[in-house]
Amino acid sequence: MSAKVQIQVVTWNSKKHLKRLFFSIQAQYRVGYSVLVIDNNSQDGTQEWLENQDYIPNLKVIENKENKGFTSAHNQGFEISESAYVLVLNPDTELQEDFLKEVVDVMDSDDSIGSAGGVLFQKLPTDEKSGIIDSCGLKKRIYGKIYDIGQNTVQDANFSLKTDVFGITGACVLYRLSAINKVKDEHGIFDERFKSYKEDADLAWRLHNAGFKAKISPQAYVWHERGYGKGDRNKILDEIKQNSIRNHILMLKKNLSWRDLLRIPLIIGYEIMKFVYIAIFERQNLVAYK
Repeated sequence: MSAKVQIQVVTWNSKKHLKRLFFSIQAQYRVGYSVLVIDNNSQDGTQEWLENQDYIPNLKVIENKENKGFTSAHNQGFEISESAYVLVLNPDTELQEDFLKEVVDVMDSDDSIGSAGGVLFQKLPTDEKSGIIDSCGLKKRIYGKIYDIGQNTVQDANFSLKTDVFGITGACVLYRLSAINKVKDEHGIFDERFKSYKEDADLAWRLHNAGFKAKISPQAYVWHERGYGKGDRNKILDEIKQNSIRNHILMLKKNLSWRDLLRIPLIIGYEIMKFVYIAIFERQNLVAYK
């Protein structure tokens, strides 16, 4: 009998993160799960390290001969999953106590929920101090931008957490396998043209258009060592910016429909302003528009 959840991790030279991640997975004992790692031809000893981790139940490793990218590698995992739910998990995360149980309970409560997540923290809350939030789900602006809710916000008495969201960040998201298979298109569940960046927002938009809900569990905590966050644009490599620009436009092209008719002028206006900014201050990134 298949485990209820397939925990799915894509690695690429991720060895430094895996001990912390695997210890946190091992502590999720209240839900039946299996673990699938898809390695994108790591050269840092990741594959050798994984071969010695016999304390993780039902661990399977796929070793790709090349770096297939985030989207293609995760699609390999979706393709072979026999579980009701798939937890997509970044290597640089750490699940806190009962995380898996909390998000599975959310999913079990309503068949129309296509994705569920918890509260991702850059710094976890303690008895003495509030945490610093990384993401409490994805929100779509009226002009088409999709962003992480609460990023860089201090979790204190003034912070209000909404459980109904547009989608869940791809760093840690539980998908209903039947839901993501329903919205799969010719480019895959995660659109393989994206390679990385915005693929989670694109999938969230397709699930939303298909009538599936996305929910956050306030009791489910995750630590995430994000490389870049809100306000860090000057630190981001041009290649990453170019992928993000390109994928955002592709996402709009794919997902805008008659429902968005009244918002089209706002979306076009926002995109023109962004293009002007890039043309003046980041001319090297104009290549993304090709």
